[in-house]
Amino acid sequence: IMKTLAEQAAVAIKNAQLYKAQEGLTMGSIKALAQIIESRGAGICSPKSSFLKIVLLIGQDFHLSEHELKILQYASLLHDAGELVLPEEILRKRGKLTPKEYQLIKEHPLKGARIIKSLKSLKPVSPIIMYHHENYDGTGYPRGLAGNEIPLGARIMAVVGAFEAMIVKRPYRKSFSIARAIEEIRRNSGRQFDPVVVSAF
Repeated sequence: IMKTLAEQAAVAIKNAQLYKAQEGLTMGSIKALAQIIESRGAGICSPKSSFLKIVLLIGQDFHLSEHELKILQYASLLHDAGELVLPEEILRKRGKLTPKEYQLIKEHPLKGARIIKSLKSLKPVSPIIMYHHENYDGTGYPRGLAGNEIPLGARIMAVVGAFEAMIVKRPYRKSFSIARAIEEIRRNSGRQFDPVVVSAF
């Protein structure tokens, strides 16, 4: 009996070590991708530690499990991975986008989800990346989903992503004050954003 228990314990320890190693490899891949996104420069809103903290705090407010919070963390780091395949001149453009350029921008969530889906361990991250530009009232992209059709992680990312995009200076506009950005989020509650997520934010 002792021998059997010892063998089972050894297998359990080995599995835990393998899981830890895989988790380290996954996080390493994510950080590498996030650095590539950030290196594209001023056109991309790279996720800051404050962005991650807010996303995870809202996730905790919704009582997400440890695994769900981990998925949310990965999605936060990679939410704009699709922008890697966009021409830099579009990302840095100061003037108004042409309809064709805007169409390319609208395709980045699908392209990002495709990039992430190729990494098996990141498959659950893919829907959050794909739908984080959907609007609560169904007017977003790429699928025009509405309300609870949009995954909760994507609804959380939509609010925090919009907030960070407003307070960060972009090539085409000045940054908002925090107070003004919060007011904009409140104003678009129920239209662009899930009111429950806005309340948690």
